[in-house]
Amino acid sequence: MAARIPAAAAQEDSAASRYQIMTAYIYNFTQFTTWPADAIGGEFSVCVLGDNPFGSTLAALRSRSVDGKKIVTRLYRHMPAGIAGCNVLFVDDSERGNMDDIVKALKGSSALTMSDMDGFIAAGGMVEFERNDQKVGIKIGLHSVQAAGLSISSKLLRIADTTN
Repeated sequence: MAARIPAAAAQEDSAASRYQIMTAYIYNFTQFTTWPADAIGGEFSVCVLGDNPFGSTLAALRSRSVDGKKIVTRLYRHMPAGIAGCNVLFVDDSERGNMDDIVKALKGSSALTMSDMDGFIAAGGMVEFERNDQKVGIKIGLHSVQAAGLSISSKLLRIADTTN
């Protein structure tokens, strides 16, 4: 007789694997997105704003690089003054009520914004991960991406739903 996994444990495993998949997508976006020449300093920063749903999975990015720049990860519980200095910013659902302030703080920056919160693109975000059991879908808000001076490769655009 097979052992049964409690529903809460199965949901945690499902969430953990979803964030592992999202970590892989974040890395792929770093490789297939072009930032303005002056947007990347001595290191490439991947930031999380709000609660950290990734646990330790983002640590895998620290052994990688973008255009020869080491990837560093930063976790911000609250929005710091320098949030626009992030190259990639994942906005946790815990920051839903602060989206207007986040979009204003990032105006004029070239931070690639991502989240798995519903309605993220409509709120001014760029990449929205859709939550579907073991699958993770991608929506890209092209208007916000282009307004930030970013260019996403057609390789990623082919696997995503895009909006203007």
